[in-house]
Amino acid sequence: MSLTWLLPVSILFLAGFSEEIKQSRVVNIGAILSFGTTNGRVAKIAMNAAVQDVNSDSRILGGNKLVLSIHDSNYSGFLGIIGALQYMETDTVAIIGPQTSVMAHVISHLANELHVLLLSFTALDPSITPLQYPYFIQTAPTDLYQMTAIADIIYYFGYREVIAIFTDDDKSRNGITILGDKLAERHGKISYKATIPPEPASMHDQVMEELCKIRMMESRVIVGNTCTKTGFMVFNVARNLGMTDKGYVWIATNWLSAAMDATQILTDTANSIQGVLTLRLHTPDSKIWMIANAVKLFLDHGDIISFSNYSGLNVLDGTTLNLDALSIFDGGQMLLKNILQTSNWPY
Repeated sequence: MSLTWLLPVSILFLAGFSEEIKQSRVVNIGAILSFGTTNGRVAKIAMNAAVQDVNSDSRILGGNKLVLSIHDSNYSGFLGIIGALQYMETDTVAIIGPQTSVMAHVISHLANELHVLLLSFTALDPSITPLQYPYFIQTAPTDLYQMTAIADIIYYFGYREVIAIFTDDDKSRNGITILGDKLAERHGKISYKATIPPEPASMHDQVMEELCKIRMMESRVIVGNTCTKTGFMVFNVARNLGMTDKGYVWIATNWLSAAMDATQILTDTANSIQGVLTLRLHTPDSKIWMIANAVKLFLDHGDIISFSNYSGLNVLDGTTLNLDALSIFDGGQMLLKNILQTSNWPY
């Protein structure tokens, strides 16, 4: 059974300095997070601590100092894109994030053009492929591994049909699509797909409507691939409908184990998730400074981190946007090669 899949929680670092600031030996890195999320809050603390660790050891970057700038996207894809543009205007060679797959798809187009690396530990949509987006690096396994594990569990216990409940966004939809493929390989299938809107305004009514439909169906095996708020609402409503009693099998993706680790669960919600099977991420013990080491290798080889004007903007002459500030990271391809060849890759 493929039940073990890895997620590194150490924050990865990348660095660069422009021609204008060589003398100060400053290395600019950026991050796009939502401070209102558990991942965002924890990552912010971890990244600041890791920057201090890297800067305190001159052997890592040979005296270069990391300068970390963190942009709060505040759950907004628009603000996330603005943050990425701001970093790419200031000779930042790598951005940690974004947190969501939707933002990753959009910002990866910018990264492709300007050769700025994006490294995300939460945007794990398998449809974001290195062939289409070579400068986007998922620093943890995609949902392919998790859905394979769930399909193995379902097959092991002899179930052939399951019902999927998922949030109506790219990541959740693509994850369920992969689950369907993996079940088909094991002669199983998803008999019904229930989508839950991401907006809270209509969420409760939609959850109630979908669960009432599911209660009338033959299958009693339900897989939930949602976010924390939506997932807890699903379980609370299901409990009120008697759908968490004996006879039902609930399997939740890793959102549930992450929420249990990071938040205090209310008593009613704790009662609603009794008996639910969830996957917990396995994090191996490792010192993951692979990007900082890749930068060190880059500099040790005598390569100079520099930026060039982006000629592709010539077609936009006459616009009022400050796009002229965008520049291409000249060493992006070499740094990407160093990262992909590291022997400290987490999986």
